[in-house]
Amino acid sequence: MLQYPNMFAPLTIKGVTFKNRVMDAPKTTDRTVFPGGTPTPECINGYETRARGGVGCVTLTESFVDDDRSARHDHSIDFYTPNKSVYHQEALFVLAEAITRHGAVASVEFNHIGAINHPSTIKDNKNPFGPSAYVREDGVQVDEMTEEDMREVADHFAQAALGAKLAGFQMVMLHGGHGWLLGQYVSPLTNHRTDEYGGSMENRARFPLMVIDRIHEVCGDDLLIEYRMSGSERVPGGLTIEESVEFARLIQDHVDIIHVTSGLYHNHVESKAFSSIYHPHGCNLDLAEAVKKAVHIPVTAVGGFNSPEQIEEAIASGKCDFVALGRQMLADPDFVNKVAKGKEDEIMPCLRCSCFNPLASDPDKRVQVVPFECTVNPTSMRQLRLTSSTPDVKEKGQKVLVVGGGPGGMYAALTAAERGHRVTLMDNREKLGGTLWYTSYDCHKDDMRKFRDHLANRVYRAGVDVQLGVTVTKETIELFNPDVVILAIGGRPIAPRIPGLHEYAKYALNAYTETPGKKCVMIGGGLVSVEIAMHLGDTGHDVEVVEMLDDYCRDALPSHKEAIRLMKPKSMQIHCSTRVTEVTPNGVKAIDPEGNEVFFEADSIYYALGFRAPTDELAELRSVCARTAVIGDCLKPARILQATRDGMFAALDII
Repeated sequence: MLQYPNMFAPLTIKGVTFKNRVMDAPKTTDRTVFPGGTPTPECINGYETRARGGVGCVTLTESFVDDDRSARHDHSIDFYTPNKSVYHQEALFVLAEAITRHGAVASVEFNHIGAINHPSTIKDNKNPFGPSAYVREDGVQVDEMTEEDMREVADHFAQAALGAKLAGFQMVMLHGGHGWLLGQYVSPLTNHRTDEYGGSMENRARFPLMVIDRIHEVCGDDLLIEYRMSGSERVPGGLTIEESVEFARLIQDHVDIIHVTSGLYHNHVESKAFSSIYHPHGCNLDLAEAVKKAVHIPVTAVGGFNSPEQIEEAIASGKCDFVALGRQMLADPDFVNKVAKGKEDEIMPCLRCSCFNPLASDPDKRVQVVPFECTVNPTSMRQLRLTSSTPDVKEKGQKVLVVGGGPGGMYAALTAAERGHRVTLMDNREKLGGTLWYTSYDCHKDDMRKFRDHLANRVYRAGVDVQLGVTVTKETIELFNPDVVILAIGGRPIAPRIPGLHEYAKYALNAYTETPGKKCVMIGGGLVSVEIAMHLGDTGHDVEVVEMLDDYCRDALPSHKEAIRLMKPKSMQIHCSTRVTEVTPNGVKAIDPEGNEVFFEADSIYYALGFRAPTDELAELRSVCARTAVIGDCLKPARILQATRDGMFAALDII
């Protein structure tokens, strides 16, 4: 008997059977697309990997419905242009087949961003349009759509949907949430019309219904339509759950599934469009439940789900019919198969940490474009390249010594062992995890703790010889006589020569393992110090964070920093452009931005001022074995993402 019967219950809609109730939600990962909108082999492989993992439905990320006013970026798969090259049409067919051959329903999300667009990305520098005319905060004029504009856009949606159907897709998702065009008509924030397309919800729903009905006219009723909507925009004056329920009632006889998300893209953290590490899992389930109670068609919930228990409870309780997994499917594409096999303990948990960080909203601002990456699964979106570029392991493999049991070292050890090498991991601590061991104490790091334990369990299951409590020296390596050495010994905290720092302050991680006083001062405003300060604030302490630079958390990703800004406790104060001059037994002296001397009284004083590479130690350890790789913070201070990625690459290079 299945442990999660509701999660694995099939559901048939208009002759299309979903083999289970788990959907792979659309995610902006399609930068592996050729210019012109043709999916690359890497793109196809990425979707097939998730379909092979057992989900009931795979939905391609937002595909725009024209190359004019609907698009803001150039990494969208083109379904809307008829009679493109034979190669393009074949690629779309192969993509659909790659999903359906594993028993998953193939779907594609269609979108038009409307008023959010920018003249620089529109042909002839035309103004973007939306339901109402206004001047945006960035000075861009938004034009009001005419009925002719609406009909034209509806045709574009229909032609794109037809392209998907002809390619073999069984369903389309219309993105009416997150502040995009369809949602702009429904939201009181953006629809200020006084004609038949504005005012009442019945009027505001007319344009989305025009689009839906036009798709039915062109594609027939056998192409399923899933409508994605924000159950609440979660901002003052925005769409409320009561209004969304009313809208859902109006469209329920025109669509087949209603997908309930929340929020606005341009305010994605606060509005929970993309939940952060500080938000609860399943953060939109209450919205989905409200919609489910009001309609007679299936409802999908999305928003930070990462466990089968959550999914089963959500469906069994009648709060929704499907659960869509977004980032969790990047963390572990085999999520559903592992659950089906009773291997829930082997699921790699999503941290909701780094992969979804939208680029700058200003199109004129130069940004660094990097591939989407997953901290806990460095193979994500790389499967095809890794398969083709990884050398075969020679018979019996190599004798590999990994020094350091943090995330980078663990990932290197398990990757090497899983490929057939003989691996020993040594660490001077008594447990695997490195500094991640401190997640056991942090009230915000439950997912990170699960990741640490998961990785450690995988290391042991892979047959790695783990030797703990061992301080590795040059002599240790000489005696072990390995073929390959991977050094992952971490960085060393920077402790500048501030008077009194060494006498009266402790490194920040000590705040977890001791009992701090009521008043705490944290010297340094980087991510490590601020997160520890948040923990102290949330556990009853008054915290002053003192940062010399003009901003805090410069080393954090944009969405992570925004989450910190929103979630930091009231008992925590951050002082930027403030330079510490002396640490005393009773507090910290500093110079504020105006040049005045200030004093922060403290019972406990901590510092976190960055890391440095242990240059001398590395030089000694590297001198023994010619085939030595250095990874993680001991090479260059970076995020966990770089450590796991570099650990994997170092192991893959061993032949």
